Amino acid sequence: MAPSAASHHRSHSLLLLQKLLNLRDKASPLTLILDTLEQPAQPVLNEFMARAKISKAKIILISLSTLKKPPLADVFIRGRHKSLQQLASEILPHVTPSPSSPNQKNLLIFDTLSPLLSPPNNISLLPSLLQSVIPPLTTSCLLVYHLDIPLLSPQSPSPYTPSPLSILSHLSTSILTLHPLSQTLACKAARDKSLPEPVFGLHEPREGVLVGLHSLPHSTSQTQTKQGVVINMELRRKSGRVVQEKFVLFPASPSEGQVTGVNGVVGALMLLSDHPAFSANNVDGGEEEQEMQATFNLGLTEKQRRDREGVVLPYFDAQTEVGGGEGGRILYDMGREDDFDEEEDEI
Repeated sequence: MAPSAASHHRSHSLLLLQKLLNLRDKASPLTLILDTLEQPAQPVLNEFMARAKISKAKIILISLSTLKKPPLADVFIRGRHKSLQQLASEILPHVTPSPSSPNQKNLLIFDTLSPLLSPPNNISLLPSLLQSVIPPLTTSCLLVYHLDIPLLSPQSPSPYTPSPLSILSHLSTSILTLHPLSQTLACKAARDKSLPEPVFGLHEPREGVLVGLHSLPHSTSQTQTKQGVVINMELRRKSGRVVQEKFVLFPASPSEGQVTGVNGVVGALMLLSDHPAFSANNVDGGEEEQEMQATFNLGLTEKQRRDREGVVLPYFDAQTEVGGGEGGRILYDMGREDDFDEEEDEI
């Protein structure tokens, strides 16, 4: 039996994201990851690094906010207080193909771009830096951009100079925007009830510090890991077509027995539309909730449905006796109290 359109779309979308995560077929030379304080990019970076270990790719981490070298990183370069030219000179020896391994894959990760996009660095030099450190067909680059961290503007900005995020979005071949699954579920629950969607993080009108995911009620580190991360993927194909889809990544721990890499584990992926809270097949739970909230039930039981089907409509026999094309006709039996009128009989 041929697969349905829904299953084909599901398989095709998951295949695109897995090719991106597995660094296969040069799916995206430059990937921009947009995260927030509420949902950091670390789970997605760990997923990239774990899958890079499976494909035996060299992992090069440019540390601008990370203090210690991650266990999965092969090369750890400290980038604080360094110019773009200095970083390029340190990165090039690690990404340049060697004669012994000309097809060696490289995964280049910038854990944050905020220091590189602030003065005294010149944002106009960033495209040339990325072009020099991303050799064709061998290196994939991940750029992490924090949406809720403000950038220092230059002394005399030009009104025609685009913002750093606009430049990065234009250069990137794929963009991954991250959201907590718990917040996405809260927004969907509000939409289902025709209520205003809640806001989180800096947009929440509250005084005080941001606690992030730990501010959720009854939340632990284990439940947060199982809740997953919502990934809004925007993949730009070579033909110019843009593929957009939303996924849920469930990061795994080594004790969960999932597919393991050399030094890490690979999480589970699914479409956001396939999540039980978003699935179109999840109808029983919604009907039960409506029945519990209502004081009466508009549905029919099985016995009431059978009784309704057995009811004979008025004048049903008269309508079936009349031949086709003659139209409907009402047969009336006069009672004892009726007054017979010849004119009505003629009509």
